Amino acid sequence: MASLKESFSKGLTAINVKTNSFMEESKCKTYISTLEKEIQTLKMNIGEIVYGKTITGESYEDAVMEIVHEITGKYEEIEQQKKAIEQLAAEQKQILGTAQSVESVKVCPKCGAQSAGIYKFCSKCGSPLG
Repeated sequence: MASLKESFSKGLTAINVKTNSFMEESKCKTYISTLEKEIQTLKMNIGEIVYGKTITGESYEDAVMEIVHEITGKYEEIEQQKKAIEQLAAEQKQILGTAQSVESVKVCPKCGAQSAGIYKFCSKCGSPLG
């Protein structure tokens, strides 16, 4: 009976850890997606500024550099979020005492995302993993 309780307790702990990791990873990925959209908008703004100021004969370098710095900051935030995702995965493995071997990882042929070997479809784009 004690071993059943222990197994049940370990199972609940694993579910809790995986759920929390999944939620935090989802938040990071959503934030990365938002940042990428903002970067695209800023890049379009650069084009509009260059075009508008070129037509009027004005200098656009200062305005463009300001946006370039903003874009650089957003790329840095994306890298921080990617590191946070890696840290979450490492913490989950440490807490659960699991280490995924190279054989148990599948790489999506369409988008290149890595998934556990038990999955049949990519968690990023939904393509079959073969």
